[in-house]
Amino acid sequence: MTTQSPRPIKGPSERANHRLLALCGGIGGIAGLSTAIVVLRQTPGGDARPDLWSSPLPLWFGILMALIWGVVVPVISWRWHHVVDEHERQAYRDGAVASFYTVGLGVPVWWFLWRGGALPPVRIEWVYFAMMAVGGLVWLYRKYA
Repeated sequence: MTTQSPRPIKGPSERANHRLLALCGGIGGIAGLSTAIVVLRQTPGGDARPDLWSSPLPLWFGILMALIWGVVVPVISWRWHHVVDEHERQAYRDGAVASFYTVGLGVPVWWFLWRGGALPPVRIEWVYFAMMAVGGLVWLYRKYA
């Protein structure tokens, strides 16, 4: 009688994939939390309340975050592209294409509607969220469906 282990054994590539995804998630969480702490510790003038999206940041912190997002995360992403299998790579590409179309078509539509008075000005954080959400949903669907 053979018994199967409750979980299949993961290969080194899959373990590396999961480590890199966890590392990126951890970096994102730390970046978000530290940004919130830096912004909330500032005392705005008058009746103004701190805004997590648009309050000024100290120069040192802005440079640090730019280096993390512009250097560290791309290095991790480059490594991730070398450890994933072809199925996940294709799922990621499909998500990236969907994200491209979300921004490439959505922003001009929004911009024209703003110029026509139907919408507020384009907000970069909304564009970024839509891009990441669409890419992530397509990636999840293509990977697991």
